[in-house]
Amino acid sequence: MRQVADEPVSAWAPPSYTVDERGKVVGVEPGTPNNWGRWGDDDQRGTANLLTPERVAAAAALVHSGKRFPLGVPITASMPRPGGRPLPIHTWASAAGDGVLNAGRLNGSDDWIVMALQGTTQLDGLGHVGFEDAMYNGWWAGLITASGGARRLGLHNVADGLCGRGVLLDVARHLGVDHLERGFEITPAMLDDTAAAHGVEVRAGDLLFVRTGYYADFLSDQRSPGEPGLDDGCIEWLHEHDVAFVGADNQGVQFVSAPPGRTSFHFHIATLRDLGLYLGEILDLDALADDCADDGVYEGFCVTSTVPVVKSVGSPINPIFVK
Repeated sequence: MRQVADEPVSAWAPPSYTVDERGKVVGVEPGTPNNWGRWGDDDQRGTANLLTPERVAAAAALVHSGKRFPLGVPITASMPRPGGRPLPIHTWASAAGDGVLNAGRLNGSDDWIVMALQGTTQLDGLGHVGFEDAMYNGWWAGLITASGGARRLGLHNVADGLCGRGVLLDVARHLGVDHLERGFEITPAMLDDTAAAHGVEVRAGDLLFVRTGYYADFLSDQRSPGEPGLDDGCIEWLHEHDVAFVGADNQGVQFVSAPPGRTSFHFHIATLRDLGLYLGEILDLDALADDCADDGVYEGFCVTSTVPVVKSVGSPINPIFVK
């Protein structure tokens, strides 16, 4: 009889912690800084709580010209594959042009798409990354499974959108380059210097957008290693400024070393798990940046809406920045 080799087995030890009846890991400690318990022990919205009606109304008052800037990447079957996720499949159930030779007068179309929810410009939800079996606010990682989805921290908890004051910090332009080099680390001091040069203040509840200039590289060539982005020192800066959302024109907001070796998931752990801070990735900030450079206005009203898929941990987004 033909011999079949045994599959390798990894050693495993049962968890040494307890999960209570609410689904919280008993005794787990967050990193520093953190927002655990800030909005209650049962909170699942994180920094979305900073987007109060008063702040949203104040942000809407910033609209003067009515110019609108979509920040999402066009979704096509030939777009780059962020994180190696599969390309979207876009097809048609019916199309008006297919029936033009028929006798009927009605022309109708219907199409559908199959894609990874994080396969384009996207929002990292609070269920996206945890550490040591715990997610934001102490929720047990075991509540997010392939069979049940995100029973806690699903993005349906922010189906009302991330709406408020948007602020652009064009770090690349401030440093006098079209794009930052791959692996370039943006420090808190650079964020402060860029804000001062733009004449804009980052405030509590802001939706912060950081331009590195990497977007053109993303569209043209993903094979070269490294990405410019925020360094780990920016975690404390984001917490001190109490931003509700931070997004960038790269694939992970944080920098990725070039050559590889220094990058870790610490930035994602510290923002999503510890701060409950939402991350926006693969944003097209170029047209907005050009307009801000022309009129000197780096703030506006921003609306970021998720696809309300119940129990999802990520969502395609197309933030609209209105000036």
